[in-house]
Amino acid sequence: MEITSHQRPVRSRRALVGGCLGNAVEWYDFAVFGAFSPVIAAVFFPAGSRSALAATFAIFAASFVARLAGALVAGRRSDRLGRRPTLSGMIVLMTFATVAMALLPTWSAVGVLAPVSLLVLRLAQGFSAGGETATSVAFLVESAPEGQRGWYGGWHTASSAVGLAGGYGVAALLTATMSDEALPAWGWRIAFLLAAPLGLIARYIRRRLDETRMFEAVGIPAAPSLVGDVLRHRGRRAGRGFVLVTVLTVAFNVWFVFLPSYVTGSGAMSTGNVLAAGVLGLLALVVSAPLMGRLSDRIGRRAVLIAGTLAVAAFAVPGFTLAHRSAIGLVVSDVVMGVLLGSLVVGAFAAELFPTAVRATGVALTYGVATAAFGGTAPLVATLLVRADAAWAVPAYLAAMAVLALVAALTAGETAFRKLLA
Repeated sequence: MEITSHQRPVRSRRALVGGCLGNAVEWYDFAVFGAFSPVIAAVFFPAGSRSALAATFAIFAASFVARLAGALVAGRRSDRLGRRPTLSGMIVLMTFATVAMALLPTWSAVGVLAPVSLLVLRLAQGFSAGGETATSVAFLVESAPEGQRGWYGGWHTASSAVGLAGGYGVAALLTATMSDEALPAWGWRIAFLLAAPLGLIARYIRRRLDETRMFEAVGIPAAPSLVGDVLRHRGRRAGRGFVLVTVLTVAFNVWFVFLPSYVTGSGAMSTGNVLAAGVLGLLALVVSAPLMGRLSDRIGRRAVLIAGTLAVAAFAVPGFTLAHRSAIGLVVSDVVMGVLLGSLVVGAFAAELFPTAVRATGVALTYGVATAAFGGTAPLVATLLVRADAAWAVPAYLAAMAVLALVAALTAGETAFRKLLA
């Protein structure tokens, strides 16, 4: 059926809301694990274990390996069967895993079975999150009106931050209102149980979305191996996208997953204050990402990416130092980093590198490999560096990644002003 000019904007806006709402729910589920990592370390590992927090972040990192698997499986499914059904399936898996996590027994009840069960469910979360990113980025960029792909891609990044801010906000509220005995005993489970109604709402909306016009026009691709097609014919594009996604995911996980636990563990600030500062930083990202995406629609992705990677490289060391000096310093550091992360307009850029027939698979490779190899391991690497009395190396590691991304941005071709590859 032919879509009228009046229906196109409505369809695009519905796609934006449905894609972003589901993505926010996915990242809410992901956030509560990071927010409650000190509590999880105490509940799911032996009392007094010095390696409990490192083991918790190891489980966090393992889930990013599952993200790669989820990205590749869902990317292929999305390119062959459609974006909409894949998006609907991912939200079901994430919701189930998160609610099940709330019902797990603790170490004191079942011993080693507790962290093993936690790992299995965390792998399911990772699989879902990887598939969500690969599919939702392709879906939103293909649904965007001409000249607004950066704006739509920016809202995808913003919706991730909304979900994370929601998770941290719930964690901060529970931490502030519950006693030190009640929170580890049962209070932390409330945040995970909230995934159920959120997931049902997102599932309802996603089942009523339309498939993208570009996918409907191309149909099922003939390529027997979508991953092989991307690597053989578009390997350099995927490699450049990989480097740019790497700095985004490393910065995100160092600042908004590792840093709260690091500052809280040092005793400099309370958990509630640290999480509240993180929420403000994520809200800065929510504002920054769509605006920077819109700016990239006007002046090009390349210019915004060059400025953003350069700024992250310059801010990493002084920002990290400022973050654990005082509560005000932490807020300033989180807000500035949130603004800078919004300038890394990799969502639209990555989707524009690939044609429709392999777009979700191409995004899956760039996002999936980067998050599995570097993003997911960043909190663990940072924790090990701190334990080795080398905390200075944490921001240096991020700065080095940003410099590599700057080189990738400088050598990239412009993608904003050409039609999306069919």
